[in-house]
Amino acid sequence: MEPPVVLVRKNASFLVEKFEGILHTHHGKINLEELKYKNFGDEIKTHLGVRYKIAPFNPSDFFRHFKKTATPIMPKDIGAIIVYTGLTPDSMILDAGTGSGVLAAYLAYFSKYGEVVTVEKRKDFAKVARENFKLAKLKNIHQIVGDINFVADGFKKEFDLIVLDMKGDAEFIPKAKELLKVGGHVAVYNPYFEATKKVYEVMLKEDFKEVESFEILRVDLEHRKVGTRLKTKIWHTGFIVIGRKV
Repeated sequence: MEPPVVLVRKNASFLVEKFEGILHTHHGKINLEELKYKNFGDEIKTHLGVRYKIAPFNPSDFFRHFKKTATPIMPKDIGAIIVYTGLTPDSMILDAGTGSGVLAAYLAYFSKYGEVVTVEKRKDFAKVARENFKLAKLKNIHQIVGDINFVADGFKKEFDLIVLDMKGDAEFIPKAKELLKVGGHVAVYNPYFEATKKVYEVMLKEDFKEVESFEILRVDLEHRKVGTRLKTKIWHTGFIVIGRKV
C-alpha cells in the first residue's frame, strides 16, 4: 500500500499524501507512520481509540480532496457532460478553463487511452491544478498556461470533445467548431441564464445539431425513524449547453 490513501469514518474522510507525521482530527490524533504496516480495508485508531478505515484514493475522491481555487464544476454536471457527449476511453479532449483541474482529471481518468489538453490563463490556478493532477497520478493530461483564444491557433489535432468553462465562451464557439472532429461535441458550462442563452443561440447559428440546454439538480435526503425529508435546499450550480458537429 502506497500513498495517497483516504481515511474514512462515516461521512468524514481525510486525504493522506505521506505516511509520516501526525494527523489531527476531531476524534484525536493519528500517527501516520502506522500506515506503513497496514493494508486497504484495515483500521487505524486515533489516540482516543476512534477507528478509521483505510481506503485507496480513487476518482470518487477527486472532487472532495483536490485543492480548490475557482469554483469547480460539480460531479453531477461532470457526469452529465460525460454521458451526453459520448466520451470514450480514447477520446481527444480540449478543456478550456482548467480552474482547479477537477473536470480535466475526471475526463482524463475516463478517457485513459486518450488525451486531455487543458488550458488556463491564470498561473496560480494552473499551479494548483498541476498539483492535483500529480496527486491523481494522471499521465494523459497536457497542461497549457495561456489564453485559449491565442493558444487554439496552434492546435494541429482535432478533438472529439471540447468543454468550455470560461469567460467569452459564446465568442469561442465558431473556433471550437473548427477544432472538432465530425461527430464531436462542444459542452459549455455557465452559471448565468443570459450567457447560457447566448451560447445556445450561437450554437444554432453555427449549425450545431442536437443542441440542448439544461440544468442538473441534486437534492439530498435525510432518513430518520419518523420518515424521510429533504436534507438540503435545492441550489443552483450551473447550466450546460451541448451541441454536436455533424
